[in-house]
Amino acid sequence: MKTLEFQAAVLAAGKGKRMGSDLPKVLLPLCGRPIICHVLSLLAEVGIRRPVIVISREGDAIRETLGDDYSYVVQGEQLGSGHAVLCAREAAQGAKNIIVMCGDSPLFRVETIRSLMREHVRHQATITLTSAILDDPAGYGRILRNPSGEVSGIIEEKMASDEQKSIEEINGGCYGFDAEWLWGNIGLMTRNEAGEYCLTEMVDIAIRQGRKVITVSSGQDEVAGINTPAHLKQAERMLCSKQ
Repeated sequence: MKTLEFQAAVLAAGKGKRMGSDLPKVLLPLCGRPIICHVLSLLAEVGIRRPVIVISREGDAIRETLGDDYSYVVQGEQLGSGHAVLCAREAAQGAKNIIVMCGDSPLFRVETIRSLMREHVRHQATITLTSAILDDPAGYGRILRNPSGEVSGIIEEKMASDEQKSIEEINGGCYGFDAEWLWGNIGLMTRNEAGEYCLTEMVDIAIRQGRKVITVSSGQDEVAGINTPAHLKQAERMLCSKQ
């Protein structure tokens, strides 16, 4: 098997109940194309043309829409983002590095993903995170740093202290992983209070092991996911204005 420099796992198993549609959220139209197609086009532009797409048991509509140009794996239970990536382990074998993106985060720029890939390789990082500085970081996980400015963890808002909530640097939700390390350590994740395996725990695991975790900057507009009809309308305005 030829070793790839980068492969990607696109998380698309969410049902998006708040969107008011029977369609999987990633198939809702955005500037004339399904939301996930914007993510897949971005990956193709950086050279990843056959990513692994993680779908739910009800994800047949995604397969039928996107066709056979991609690899699909089923996340049988909705047990969080970390579990979704774990489901992709076998299908993503044969790559040195793994990019993880959400299928409902279509606003990342090509330049940001190229920067993530470049810096991840240049620094021989174990994990590379996208981060952004937000005037209003409410709802996002905050990136914690030690006195030297190195990443020391990610704290989700519901677990954050008032001091941590004042941090404006947030986790952008797009990751680069050293594949050998990821697959060798992903089994160390534990369930959180919601009964889910959260991918951000891998950052804590890497830091405890003394591994290198770095960030690349992304714009405020890039990190916005689509969780409500209002978010979809906002993304429509932002994306269509660029076309």
